Amino acid sequence: MANLQKHRTHESLNTDTAASWDVNSILTAAVTGGSAASLDVSSYNTLGLFTDGEIYFGFTGTSTAAISTANDLKLAAGLSFIKVPKGIGNTVYFNYLATSGSSTVGIRLVKM
Repeated sequence: MANLQKHRTHESLNTDTAASWDVNSILTAAVTGGSAASLDVSSYNTLGLFTDGEIYFGFTGTSTAAISTANDLKLAAGLSFIKVPKGIGNTVYFNYLATSGSSTVGIRLVKM
């Protein structure tokens, strides 16, 4: 018999679920030209971030933090919520780097 189900229950209802709420210690993003930092976010679905300045960010499946300032997304200062992509692999890392407009950027992070 064919499986005609297109969405799971919470997807059909268009709701988000979070089994946990973990507040991370404040992170500091280095200035462009420095090395990017990474954080394992495999166990979470959403990241809530409040940044003091602009950062570049991306996700990878390895612990080697890599940011392309030419291609990765830039996140403006303020409050943002970002979904953690699950198609990368079993382990997902959030990589971040401050833009050239800031020497360092504080990042307040909640993992949900």
